[in-house]
Amino acid sequence: MAYGGYSYIDYKYVPDKDNDFVVLLWAKGNMSIEKIAEAIAAESSVGSWTKLKTMNDFVWKHYRAHVCWIGKVDGKSGFIKIAYPLEHFDMKNVSQFQASVLGNIFGLKELDELYVFDISFPVKYQRQFTGPLHGLDGIRRMAGTLKSRRPHIGTIVKPKVGLTAKEWAHVAYEAYSGGLDLVKDDENLVDQDFCKWKDRLHETLKAIEKAGGETNQNHLYSSNISDKYSRMVERVEYLNEMGLQRNIIVMLDVYVMGMSALQDILELTKKYKFATHGHRAGFAAANRGDFGVNFQIYEKFYRMLGIDQLHIGTGVGKMEGSPMMIKRLHDIADQFKVDERLYLGSLAMDFAPGLNPMLSIASGGLNASMVDAVIALHGKDTNLQAGAGVHGHPGGTKKGAMSMRQAVDAIMKGVSAPEYAKTHPELAQALKTWKYVNPKAVEKELELVQKNAQKLSETAIKKGRWKMQMVNEA
Repeated sequence: MAYGGYSYIDYKYVPDKDNDFVVLLWAKGNMSIEKIAEAIAAESSVGSWTKLKTMNDFVWKHYRAHVCWIGKVDGKSGFIKIAYPLEHFDMKNVSQFQASVLGNIFGLKELDELYVFDISFPVKYQRQFTGPLHGLDGIRRMAGTLKSRRPHIGTIVKPKVGLTAKEWAHVAYEAYSGGLDLVKDDENLVDQDFCKWKDRLHETLKAIEKAGGETNQNHLYSSNISDKYSRMVERVEYLNEMGLQRNIIVMLDVYVMGMSALQDILELTKKYKFATHGHRAGFAAANRGDFGVNFQIYEKFYRMLGIDQLHIGTGVGKMEGSPMMIKRLHDIADQFKVDERLYLGSLAMDFAPGLNPMLSIASGGLNASMVDAVIALHGKDTNLQAGAGVHGHPGGTKKGAMSMRQAVDAIMKGVSAPEYAKTHPELAQALKTWKYVNPKAVEKELELVQKNAQKLSETAIKKGRWKMQMVNEA
């Protein structure tokens, strides 16, 4: 089965969690799955399509990839695990890593499908990164919830674009005065003429001060600075000159920005001690279809590089993502150890000490009727981010914000939203407008999956990627 004169299949190879990267992927093509695995391993490490006169024993021994497992579905498709030695990569050069493991392999003509599910990063590699400066507990400290541990609540001002700075800030004020912790720019609002970045910033600071005097909360604003690198630097410098670390969370469109720019700007935000908010706009372009990369890989990078709070989806809202996959993304955000879950395409991995947990942002089609279900899935260490679910409330933005806060208050008191709504009209109106999502369905699914994890993994591996997705979402 050798590809290019060499065989990369080594089923006896046991990856070292301190020194080896392990990549789990799905492949289907026009040759045997073994040959496909060899081709991917060769292209992403030391080989090529033909035998090389320049190959030597040292290179082959120390730098080649090892195909250590194939879960064959049929003769030409299956799941593959490939281990790569740490020495193969340019340390701290994330671009080189991506070009190697997530690069040319997608162009191999032998492939009809290629989907990279997960990567387990060795501890030695992780240790070179500092992780979130603030992270989960730091954001809680800013919001004043470190002791109560209640879920945070945020909103995105709607409409996404078009409001003037004063109009935008007025909507923000209504949300803050209704009890919300965070208001954020949407991903496509930065510095347009109708709502300049500095104008919006200053108007929002006034709204924070006014609302804070009424609510006795420290309200937060996630300000989108995403742009070419030099403009992002100017904006961070401006925020620092104003001393806004207490109320401002720097928002970054992390996926479209790219890892290189992200690394640099995070070094600057850490220097000035700003917390950061990662928006994942664009990730689905490489997460859906026959060829792609699962978001959990990017999420691990974002945690290592130092994003403090990150959008991960909801599991019950408008964006794609099964409840169990979203639960996995939540665990990657705030756990130090995640187990292998092959039915999700997820590998086991230990996060290095010091890589602080991130605060997960549950966002995408949320409203007060879903809060019980979201918390059943995510737990209380999350930020419930509702845009239209606040501004679409029949009573307007403030009452929409109040309905969200009431739903969270009910959880903290151990009361269901429908029960709490009997004495809280804003929540009652939200539940009347949007159908209540019962958390029992989520709780039952979590219980069943935990009980049948091994069987689900066996079924998923046996049936292939697309059947696996159906098993996951069933």
